Amino acid sequence: MHKPYQAVIFDMDGLIVDTENIYYNTYNQTLNELGIDIPREGYVRCVGHPVESNSADAVERYDLPIRPEDFHEAWMTRFETAISNPDQIDLMPGFLDLLSHLQNKHYKLGIASSTPRQRMQTTLQNGVLPHINANALRDIFGAIFSGSDVTRTKPDPEIYLKTAAKLNVPPETCVVFEDSEAGVQSGKAAGMTVFAVPNFFTSHQNHDTADHILPRLDAAIAVL
Repeated sequence: MHKPYQAVIFDMDGLIVDTENIYYNTYNQTLNELGIDIPREGYVRCVGHPVESNSADAVERYDLPIRPEDFHEAWMTRFETAISNPDQIDLMPGFLDLLSHLQNKHYKLGIASSTPRQRMQTTLQNGVLPHINANALRDIFGAIFSGSDVTRTKPDPEIYLKTAAKLNVPPETCVVFEDSEAGVQSGKAAGMTVFAVPNFFTSHQNHDTADHILPRLDAAIAVL
């Protein structure tokens, strides 16, 4: 028998929207200006780390003639320009079909992302809202939390516990969808059932503690 799930909570980057490719492309474009070019595989080690630390790492690793804060500014200017254009943001495979299924089943829905609030809102507004039948994200998602809303980020469970509380459901009745190892650990530490859906940039991470590991989001329709 299935557990009596009441709510489903999604991570955002690399899970709902394919922003990891945007992070890589804009990171590499910033490197290109300084005479460096790396393949997608070269960005894998950056995933899951703050952009500030990745900027400092880039300056040191590639011996760049620029301050870390200047690399960070140039990179994020490119990134924010990209996510301001809905045509630049792709949804991850299966998200819309899964969302429709969950709405038909009347699950409460939430989003819990470690991304800072402003960047998260821009990504959701331009990358998700144009594709769903709603005037506002809040019409679909009863709780939306960002990294700016917590004092301890993933793998700490704080953001998932806050999301469950906002949805007014017990943590053990929540299903979490995550693409990263830290996210899986966060959901499990919150006492939730976790579905891991690794992508190109997180497939090398350890998702073994997840309750289910899926090739794409809509594979969960059969069990929810």
